Parts: sequence; C-alpha cells; structure tokens
Amino acid sequence: MNLTDVGDAASLVRFALVPKSRPTPDSPYRSLLDRYRTDTEFAEVVGRIADGLGLRVHLPTQLGLLVTGAPDGPFAVTLDNSGLPRRTGPKQLQDRHCFGLVLVGLAAYAYPNGEALLDSGSPGVRTAELQRFLTRHARTAAEAADNAEETRSRQLGEAAKMWLDLPDVPLNDSVRSRDNRRYYVHALLQYLVDKGRARREPALDDERGEAYQLNDRFRIGLAEVTEDAVYAVFAEARQAEEERD
Repeated sequence: MNLTDVGDAASLVRFALVPKSRPTPDSPYRSLLDRYRTDTEFAEVVGRIADGLGLRVHLPTQLGLLVTGAPDGPFAVTLDNSGLPRRTGPKQLQDRHCFGLVLVGLAAYAYPNGEALLDSGSPGVRTAELQRFLTRHARTAAEAADNAEETRSRQLGEAAKMWLDLPDVPLNDSVRSRDNRRYYVHALLQYLVDKGRARREPALDDERGEAYQLNDRFRIGLAEVTEDAVYAVFAEARQAEEERD
C-alpha cells in the first residue's frame, strides 16, 4: 500500500466526519466507500487511521461510513462541546440536564429494546408526543436515579425533577422562551437534524407534533446511553405503552 492509498483512507475518514456528507453515485465518497467494502487491506488502513484519531469505525451504510468518538478521544461528543444552545450563569445547569434528559428519553422512545437497536430502520418521532412521554415518566425516572450508583444517572434524576418544574409551553407564549419543555424537545431534535442524525418530515406533521425521522447515525452512537438507569425506566415505559397500543 503506497502513500496515495493512505491518503485515500484518510479522505474516507474525513468524509465520515462531515455530518451531512453522503456517498452519492459517482462521488469520491462513494468510490472510497465501495473500496472500503471490498478491499480488506484498505479497510485496515482506514481503521488504523481512525483508531489513531480516537474514532470507532462502524459498518458502512447508505448514509456512509459511520464513526463515533471514543469516550477518551478528541472527537468524543459531550454536552459541553456538542454545539447545543446553552446559556451561561444560573440557567447553564438546567440546559445541560434537560438536554441530557431529552436525549436519553428520545433514545428509549425510539429504541426501547435490543431488537430495535439492531434494526437499521428510521423510527419516527413527533415533538408533542415525545414531550408528553417524557413528562408522564419523569417522576419514575427521578426516583430510580436517586437509588442509582452512577453519577450520570443521579444527574439525570435531577434533570427529571427540573423537567417536572417546567411548564409545557412558554408561559408568555413566546417562541424565544427557553424555560419550558417544548423548547428543549424542539431544540434537541433540530440539533440532530443539523448534525445529520435525523431528518425533518413536514408532510407527516399532525396533532402529535412536528415529525422527524432518526437514522443510523443516531442509533449507532447510543451504546453508553442505553447503560443508564434512566434510559431503562423510559425504555420499560415505552415498551409497556407499545404493548397497550
């Protein structure tokens, strides 16, 4: 393998890191992705480059080569570096906790069991429906987190308590107000769209809220989330609701 091949491998990793980059027909990304699928030596070089950068390489999909940042690497995504809108001062903790709660609740809502996590489909979610789901089960999540040993679970328990103290919609009906449940649900879903992990589906909007579809980019990055006690509470509740329906 020569330096040109190594450069091509690095280019494939670069394409994978661009949120909205897609391997469209006849594109350089598509050519490199096809080579990754068929050339074992080339795939090994891609893996080594990714590993050196602190990235985990997952299976290639129609969306491209999926990579996620290792927890101890420079590409690890946290609420601090995610790009989610957050305030400074007294409201900073509320923003961190509530966005974390909505993310974990969304994961459980869309993928409530192992079979769902293995399915490469694109589950749909609607804003108002997700918001009501979180509110219905936030108290149970808070109680479960109080008894958990993990720091993250306890923080999400605090988030659930904050969530219950927030109004459903802005009290002054201002779309700029952040201190309400609607804001956190809308802002997180729009963030996922901006990062190429969801797609807005206006044609599917109904009384359950604005419609979005999640994709494999979102699903693949859920490993750590699903180990959380609060996720387990939401997932169990979601499964029960699906069985009733």
